[in-house]
Amino acid sequence: MRELGTQSLGIDDRTLDAAIDALPPITALLSLVQLTGNRLLLDRYWDALDGRQEEAVESMRDIAAHEQRPTVDPAVALEIREALRKAVKSGRPPVMTKVDMPLFRRMSRLLLGEDLPEMSVDVAYQHAGLTTDTRIRQATDVPPPGFKVIVVGAGMMGINAAIKLQQAGFDYTVLEALDKVGGNWLTNTYPGAAVDTPSRVYSFSFEPNPAWTKFYPRGPEFLSYLDRVTDRYNLRDNIQFGTRVEGAEWDEGRKIWTVRAVHNGQPQTLECNVLIMAVGPNNDPNYPKVQNLDTFKGPVIHSAVWDDKVDLSGKKVVLVGTGCSGVQVATAIADRVGELVIVQRQNEYIVPSPQAHADVDEAERVAMEHIPFVMNWKRLQALHGQLGDMHGMVLKDEEYAAKTGGFGPINDGMKMWANAYLQSHFPDDPEMVKMLTPDFPVFAKRPIFDCGFYDTLKKPNVSIVRGELAAADESAVILADGSRIECDVLLLSTGYNLHFGRQFDIRGAGGKTLKDAFDPHPFSYEGMLITGFPNFVFMGAPYSYLVANHAVVSEQQVHYIIELLQWMVDDHLASFDVTPEATKAFVDDVDTELQRSAWVQHGSAHGYYRDKGADGQKKVILAIPRHNSRIWHDLRSPRQEDFAVTVRTDIAPAPERKMEMLTI
Repeated sequence: MRELGTQSLGIDDRTLDAAIDALPPITALLSLVQLTGNRLLLDRYWDALDGRQEEAVESMRDIAAHEQRPTVDPAVALEIREALRKAVKSGRPPVMTKVDMPLFRRMSRLLLGEDLPEMSVDVAYQHAGLTTDTRIRQATDVPPPGFKVIVVGAGMMGINAAIKLQQAGFDYTVLEALDKVGGNWLTNTYPGAAVDTPSRVYSFSFEPNPAWTKFYPRGPEFLSYLDRVTDRYNLRDNIQFGTRVEGAEWDEGRKIWTVRAVHNGQPQTLECNVLIMAVGPNNDPNYPKVQNLDTFKGPVIHSAVWDDKVDLSGKKVVLVGTGCSGVQVATAIADRVGELVIVQRQNEYIVPSPQAHADVDEAERVAMEHIPFVMNWKRLQALHGQLGDMHGMVLKDEEYAAKTGGFGPINDGMKMWANAYLQSHFPDDPEMVKMLTPDFPVFAKRPIFDCGFYDTLKKPNVSIVRGELAAADESAVILADGSRIECDVLLLSTGYNLHFGRQFDIRGAGGKTLKDAFDPHPFSYEGMLITGFPNFVFMGAPYSYLVANHAVVSEQQVHYIIELLQWMVDDHLASFDVTPEATKAFVDDVDTELQRSAWVQHGSAHGYYRDKGADGQKKVILAIPRHNSRIWHDLRSPRQEDFAVTVRTDIAPAPERKMEMLTI
């Protein structure tokens, strides 16, 4: 029986035993409860386990020293693991595939060592993957024949939207300019490209990946995940690759969108009832204005459009930019090039990330792959830091500031943490420390997880200079202060232009273009909708970033979209459009709160958070100054009073079905 059980799991006894023996007792117990259906096990072991929780090692979470917690009695740990071993190898299916909410509260309390804030309980339940159905509206009808949805973009957001549209029964087509899925993860192939969110949470909650090989997966590994998800849900038949969308126009009379595209070089016109843009803001590499750059004889490569054909071996390379991609590139190529000169326009906060290059432990990976529910509870641990109160992290604590001269308790704590980390790397080089120490609040620019950048700066063939690229000649680049640096290759890690849809010719009600509507700055309602553009959803629109990782945010937005479309179906709506009053109320509230944020009170920091309008004024539009758990609740259902709608006249309301008594 033992052998049969492990064969059904696809692994041998020894491998499974090692995974169970390495599993923390609390995680083992939670899996055991679900496998056996015996919730009384929590009471039996509670006192022996509580206060002895495993410390999940997560970047940007535990910034203060904590007391050493006592360990679990080895005899208790052995007893739990032996019971789990027996349950797993029995080959019987789990008894408790669903965890009710009271039990989830208790199980998560034991796992995390504290109660989740009430606003985060439902959020944690979903994003831990303990439910795959978060629908609120109970559908009363199915999408009518001919009701068509077009999604533009087959990156992470577009794949998410396609899956949920398919599950909800909508006829949809995804238009993708490239020949494969993946979006930015398909185009970003620069050396060292990696996800800067822990892998176990940078995936769909309804399709977690227990088999990550890296704590922070490299680009190709994440791309393969998106490929597997696409195939698992049979999405390819609904994706039209090689299709570059040029624009779209709203037909007020017919209440449809006409989409103009180029498919495999040929013009194409498509129609849909609802148009969803899932292209994200990062679509266009930002090339700095450099005089005479065309005279430089060597290769010029932007990290967003990497050229693998250029051999960097032994070359003198100038790398411009020390943001997330810049530090990854520098770390990846330093040992390959002859000399690397890094040009840094402004210093950055770099925080410790001991798992930056770490492999996921084999025993842990086996446990997540082959022991039911371990993946879910590990995922919840990884999410824990995002679920609590973050007072004084991004929004300024005025009382605290008045007393201390600082910004906020968490923000200042992270600042001290990052600065101490910097000093620990250069204890005998005060000039380097001074050069690399920022003078603005944390989060005024995006903090960077250290992937080995500080160690890279210590290499004998690597140097860093402060400056801004201004010009070039045949064999060198010239900085704004006149410094001339000879080089063979110029690498630009200078980010993206954030268009927010302004690169498309999108025309809404009355023919008004999205570009005109976004003058002087882009805006949105709830990070997705734009007044004057009916039946139009822009995923990842302004006011939807910097509160959680992309996987989390996109899932919440897709949930809202499905609720919105089901409302259209049930009430036979021809169109919806957010009222100007609702949009103004949302934008005013967000803008007011943003004034207290490190994104606005950014001191000397510059960067992509701030949109430069046609009037030359900069405004923070990327971020939303709300806790992600609040956003989750805000997006559960559309507030119908915020919409102007029209009703279809070609469909008669379905008669109310009454329940009649049946007899024999």
